[in-house]
Amino acid sequence: MEDRKKKRIYIFCIVLFLLGGGLFFYNVVKSFTGLGATLNEYTFPGSHSIRLEEKGLYSIYHQYKSAFEEGEASGDSVDENSIVVYLRKASDAENVELNVPDSKKRYSYMGKRGVKIFEFENPGPTGYVIQSFTSVTSQTPRYTLVVEHGFEITRLKGILISQAFLLAPTLFAIILFMRTYIRS
Repeated sequence: MEDRKKKRIYIFCIVLFLLGGGLFFYNVVKSFTGLGATLNEYTFPGSHSIRLEEKGLYSIYHQYKSAFEEGEASGDSVDENSIVVYLRKASDAENVELNVPDSKKRYSYMGKRGVKIFEFENPGPTGYVIQSFTSVTSQTPRYTLVVEHGFEITRLKGILISQAFLLAPTLFAIILFMRTYIRS
């Protein structure tokens, strides 16, 4: 009778551990596949109307490398220091102050790479017109700017939640296993 009870507890510990591992990998994959939702790409030179819903700090990245199905295309011919960006509110054409970030943060996501060139504060749901060109007067190549909000936080949050799903059942299974093992 006692051996059957121990076997059930051991099996329960193993199932808990496997459940924690499964939830960990599910959340890691889910957090990384959901990252693209925060990245809005726009091709320049020219202008685009955009609407930003969430309040907070937004970043503008120069996407210097893109991956396409046929191969790779890159915008290496455009120096990020020559990119000029104007952002104004669509409602009253008021210019929005763009700040140069303290560090040139980079991102790499699904074959795309970029470097942060500007950041700005969005007060809430607002429509904007973003206009960009290069300061070089020769023939201007096309380039991509990415407006994002919360990319780094989304990835970090997904990893931390995944760690919790792995750690909590694992610790519980270890404690239960040790308690049962010591009693025998």
